[in-house]
Amino acid sequence: MNKIILPLPAAELIPHRQTMLLVDKLLTYDRLQGSGSILAEAKAETIFCDRAGKFLEEVVVLEMMAQAYACLRGYEDRLTGCQPSFGFLVGVRHLNLWRRVKLNEELIIKVATSIQLEDFFIADAVVMVDTEEVAVAELKLWVPPVEAGN
Repeated sequence: MNKIILPLPAAELIPHRQTMLLVDKLLTYDRLQGSGSILAEAKAETIFCDRAGKFLEEVVVLEMMAQAYACLRGYEDRLTGCQPSFGFLVGVRHLNLWRRVKLNEELIIKVATSIQLEDFFIADAVVMVDTEEVAVAELKLWVPPVEAGN
């Protein structure tokens, strides 16, 4: 197993690019807990802000949670010498958004695998601004196996 030093840019762990890359870097990873924390900034230049240009659209916070989890999976792939695999958000439960995220706010997204059943994962995600919890959700994800030779 390779050792890859954290923090690591999200662009090295997930396939998203340019305007669709919504998280910045994987800060921590705990293999035993299947968890980690990811840094994301609500960038002012994003196309995903409200009409007033002050807040992220609420659905974007959910996508940030999914990308944060993808960073964990991508890091695990890199540790085993594989290219980061593709994954898909297939469901969400218990989504709570306590307040809108302002542009230029720095977010820490904590994600942890709670259940794995073959290629399906259930993960808990929490979005923090400083010490304030601004959103939580249970994510259901499908990560298809990487085909031989990829």
